[in-house]
Amino acid sequence: MTHKRMTQLAQPPQVVIFDKDGTLIDFRRMWGNWAVQFAQRMSVAVQRDVTADILELYGVDAVTHHIAPQGALAIAPMPLMQHLVAQYIAPWQRSYAHALLLVQQLWQEPDPVREALPLADLPRICAWLHAQGIRMAVATADNRQPTLATLQHLGIAQYMTVIACADDVGVAPKPAPDKIFAVCRALAVAPHSAIMVGDTPADMQMGRNAGVMASVGVASGLTTAAELATLADVVLPDVGHLMTLWPPTC
Repeated sequence: MTHKRMTQLAQPPQVVIFDKDGTLIDFRRMWGNWAVQFAQRMSVAVQRDVTADILELYGVDAVTHHIAPQGALAIAPMPLMQHLVAQYIAPWQRSYAHALLLVQQLWQEPDPVREALPLADLPRICAWLHAQGIRMAVATADNRQPTLATLQHLGIAQYMTVIACADDVGVAPKPAPDKIFAVCRALAVAPHSAIMVGDTPADMQMGRNAGVMASVGVASGLTTAAELATLADVVLPDVGHLMTLWPPTC
């Protein structure tokens, strides 16, 4: 069945829930090089070239470094990403537990200050939303500490009233609706009063699973506008175009 898309919302939402990587910041800049470097460190550690295999586990093309929008690097929480590699290298370690420990020792997450490249004028967008009385939140597959550091570096941490992260206990990963439900509970709003803004099919499906007002796709990340169109209610070039999505209220 063809998914009917809107071009504009009839009214503004009460809450805008943002994905982080690929929506607010450049995903490839943050995670593309990291994946290659991590795979290379693992190759040295296990004394065999496992770079291409680890990249494949993460949905990254070993030649072009294209990142699959539904691959592990794009949507999986970090414990699952670590598990995938630990499981793969376990035959060359004393046990899975030793393999997992090695993975964790070599993990070295990207520097959220050095690597976070904003995809639009984020302080301006957040100030515009705030002036309309619209609250903001983040639902990300990243962990809490680097997410907070990134938002602080971008100058928008003060606007994000709730942050739902991969290491939150009891919150299922995308495309389950848990993160949106957690945000809406914390803000005492119904999901149909919120919109989800993201760059992957998992973001769009999460929004639809939660029953949000609209799942808004942005083609600034890993997924093309055409690919997003099958699940999104609205597709925008980037998050900066959010300011055109509904009639101004003030």
